[in-house]
Amino acid sequence: MNMKRHIEKKKIFIAYVFFILLIRLILSTGVRVWTFGDNHYDDGMMIKNAANLISGNWLGRFDQYILAKGITFPLYLDLIHKVGLPFIFSNVLMCFAASVTFIVSIKKIIPNRNALAIIYTILMFNPIASASWTFQRAYRDSIYSYLVVILFSLIIAIYLNRNESYNKILWYSLASGFFLSATWLAREDSPWVAPFVVVALLVTAIFIFLDKKEDKKIKIKKILSLTVTPIFLAVSILVVSTINYRHYGVFMTNEYTGGYLPKLFKELTIIKPDKWIPDVPVPKSTREKAYKVSPTFSKLKKTLEAHPFIATQPGGNASCSMLAWAVIDSVQWYGLKDGKSSQEFYKKSADEIEDAIKSGKLKTRGGYIFMFESPWDNRYIVPFMKSFYETFKTTVHMGQYYNTDQESLVETLQVDKKYNKTIIPLFQNNITSIGNDQEIRNLEYVTNNIAYNKADSIPSRQIKMRITNKISLIYYKINSFLFIIGCLGYIYITLRLILSRKSKKNSLFDEWLILTGIFLSYILRLALISYTDVCSIFMQYSMYLAPSYWLILMFTFSSIFISARDLIKNHYRN
Repeated sequence: MNMKRHIEKKKIFIAYVFFILLIRLILSTGVRVWTFGDNHYDDGMMIKNAANLISGNWLGRFDQYILAKGITFPLYLDLIHKVGLPFIFSNVLMCFAASVTFIVSIKKIIPNRNALAIIYTILMFNPIASASWTFQRAYRDSIYSYLVVILFSLIIAIYLNRNESYNKILWYSLASGFFLSATWLAREDSPWVAPFVVVALLVTAIFIFLDKKEDKKIKIKKILSLTVTPIFLAVSILVVSTINYRHYGVFMTNEYTGGYLPKLFKELTIIKPDKWIPDVPVPKSTREKAYKVSPTFSKLKKTLEAHPFIATQPGGNASCSMLAWAVIDSVQWYGLKDGKSSQEFYKKSADEIEDAIKSGKLKTRGGYIFMFESPWDNRYIVPFMKSFYETFKTTVHMGQYYNTDQESLVETLQVDKKYNKTIIPLFQNNITSIGNDQEIRNLEYVTNNIAYNKADSIPSRQIKMRITNKISLIYYKINSFLFIIGCLGYIYITLRLILSRKSKKNSLFDEWLILTGIFLSYILRLALISYTDVCSIFMQYSMYLAPSYWLILMFTFSSIFISARDLIKNHYRN
């Protein structure tokens, strides 16, 4: 009788999971895709690369943009195009996969189906999963947060199933290796996920090793299976790099993390400028010094300084990301139209500047961090803390940054003028896709989705979109209060763990460790975004913060249900 009831409850739970998915799919009908199709440095490049993959031409004929960014999103577009899935629906399915993977991974520490159903529902209607910039825009940030959530969930599953069979751990390791590779090759800043992955795998390996009940051979097999995750990543990087080498003569996944462009920017960013400009890692004074010591780099001076990204900025002081595009363009315009010669140019320029630094011809400052960022300076402390607070407040409120000075952005997002605060709700809007007719047709072809063009009239009455935005508004109004409750729950869990150590029970250790890992990863993501925000380019857009919205929800509601369950079990039932 109990078994029959258990099966019935399981069926009801599964039915509910698919019912919520159905609601999300229904609410997504009528939502159209959009992109900055004329932006060949971002959206346009992704669509072009995907179109070439669909045609069987890898990334197509070499140009200066082809290896600038990761391969994951073009491959994703290639896959859904060939399967015949519309981009909007496939994003809902990715949200579904992320939400389900998380609740499956935590069912050992939250065994209550009702609690899991609530967490699943909260994740499925997460505003960042339906907002215009991260749901409708055909760009890599539309799937990046899903990849991160699935990766983290699989790593959690490996840890919680460390006492299960070797085969189960191996399958989880293979899956986590795949999603680690997909995450790593999606964005250049993806190494931020490494601390969570590395620490979790090391802790899991230590616990397996210390398990006195397990057979020695099984221990070795389990520990070896954990290495599948990083090995999968290494193999993925090698495969993509090899394919790029075969097509373009350069062994790398992309130019921002491999090759000699990062080395060139390393040398440029550490040169001491005449005047410190907080958000300009390589000001004009630095470039002038580099021209004088590097005959190779000086060949770009005329085209580089005349580039619109440089010439239109006050004093020629552009952000590092804009400078990177200007350098890439200038090398192409100089006549280096293949990958190998471009890399040789970057290497020679970097070596000449490095020699000048070593010989004392150039004075340096701080240490290199990343090619888009300035070396650390104590003058960043106050603006960094301010930016961190803003990003923290934005994500906890489930909102997006609103800058009234950026009227063009406000018009693009079709923001309701009544929200005149710094942080506004994450809303969904049907937006006219930007670009010419051919670019919009390419977008529709690649994504299997219709887009609005300039000639289209966007209906003012969109009931399903209005429902979605009403749901987002609920998160916006109450999530900050729920986060406080989640923090109180985490404090309770921490105290329970500390007190239980006296009796050597280690109560709630797994729960505490997982929550701590999620929260610290959230903090790390915000810190990296905030540092780039103050030292290089404005980064408080919701698309860059997308994984943080997921992590804060995962932390908040897991903490609430874990602490509530323990409280009821130990204080009210006894």
